[in-house]
Amino acid sequence: MAEELNEALGRVMAEANSVFDRLRATVEEEVERGATQLDVAEVARRAGLEIEEATLDELHVDRYIYVLPWVPWHYWFPWRPLWCWWWRRYPWYRCCDWWWYRCHWYPW
Repeated sequence: MAEELNEALGRVMAEANSVFDRLRATVEEEVERGATQLDVAEVARRAGLEIEEATLDELHVDRYIYVLPWVPWHYWFPWRPLWCWWWRRYPWYRCCDWWWYRCHWYPW
């Protein structure tokens, strides 16, 4: 049982890493082309994430963001909410820090 679970988690992590590596490559490609602003939904779709504009609203992510070419992409591109959103399709995945504070902003 534990070995099966480890294999399943390994496959899922490999898939996640592949998708988000494509996201990194897509963002870096746009920066190299000289883009000054990116359409987050379009970049995510080109990387293989099937995301709608309404989902970006739910994630509190702006549709268009400015490029900061002098710092690494992962500092200014909103990949964390997309990462959390991607993992929500697995029922055993509960939450990530970003998702928790965005979705449960009210005090208990």
